Amino acid sequence: MSNWIDYNIDVLAGSPIEINRIADRLKRPSNKLVGWVAGRDGESAAKITEGLKKLFDFEATKNLGYVDPVVNQARRFHLSFRSKSYGIVDSHLFEISAEFPSSIFLLTYRDMMASYSGRRVIRAGEVVQEVHDGDQKVQSLDWILIDIFPPFFAEYYDGLEFGSLWQEWLGKLEAAVEELKDQSAGTAKAIGK
Repeated sequence: MSNWIDYNIDVLAGSPIEINRIADRLKRPSNKLVGWVAGRDGESAAKITEGLKKLFDFEATKNLGYVDPVVNQARRFHLSFRSKSYGIVDSHLFEISAEFPSSIFLLTYRDMMASYSGRRVIRAGEVVQEVHDGDQKVQSLDWILIDIFPPFFAEYYDGLEFGSLWQEWLGKLEAAVEELKDQSAGTAKAIGK
């Protein structure tokens, strides 16, 4: 059985030209990927190319930051596809990320039928950070999926070095969890539990 997977990808590029090149590239499979899939499936490259173009139907859903396309350099894309194709889609994204190594790809993925979701930070073709929520208590409702994107957005929009805010953010997240624990203990004590 093949489930539907949803990908939402926020791409933070270095310029309006670069985000437009990435948007175009998201819809085009590389010759390397076409060759690999054609060899695996025993099909012609032309047939595989056509199939991958249909699979890679990324839709730009909104500009992030500046709205005017002339100055916009960050955009959100969406793609829904059958789970049997996730390896091909991921390979495609990693290739593009490697081609644009200074751009940041912030991927949120979910499979509502299998009740899991996750977030990945991808840069230069590599996963830099990732969280996964595979134990959802109610189907398609995030249970413990932490939003790991804020430090990367803050760095990007503030012109800071990539990864420079991660440790500070992690420390503040730990402090917030401790504060929640303290509040919960106080509430439990107040109601006599």
